[in-house]
Amino acid sequence: MSLQQLSDLAQIIAAVGVVASLLFVGLQIRHNTAALQRNEHNSTMAQWTVIRQAIATNRDIAELMSTGLHGQSALDAADQLRLEQMLQEYAWASFHIWDRTQRGVFPKGTFEATAGVALYDLLRTPRGGAWWASAKNKGFIPAFVTDVDAVLTNRH
Repeated sequence: MSLQQLSDLAQIIAAVGVVASLLFVGLQIRHNTAALQRNEHNSTMAQWTVIRQAIATNRDIAELMSTGLHGQSALDAADQLRLEQMLQEYAWASFHIWDRTQRGVFPKGTFEATAGVALYDLLRTPRGGAWWASAKNKGFIPAFVTDVDAVLTNRH
């Protein structure tokens, strides 16, 4: 085998090595992306678990949410503040689902099918709607507000 043939063979082997390396890097990136998305899902679940557990384990909060939202009982200043804070937590957790959907971490439609449904149920109540009308322009970005308003308008 001539020196030229050895050189050609070495270049072919090197090219195959580069392609194999690129394939390996591509697979590693794919696996890392999947792990990051799983972490985003876990983080979202943890945020919602705090809210659900507060309601499930504390009857007072459950009563505040169930009767307070529908205006079935008068709320003193402390209970009004507590209700507003729970609504803020729901909206904030919903924002994170919306944001992750916008960034493509969650599939398109995830916000509307999950957090949008929860917000619809809360914000269509007398006190929930009043809170949203007041709070939506304080601390929420306009695109999120637009999408929440669309969920409230378009859901049947």
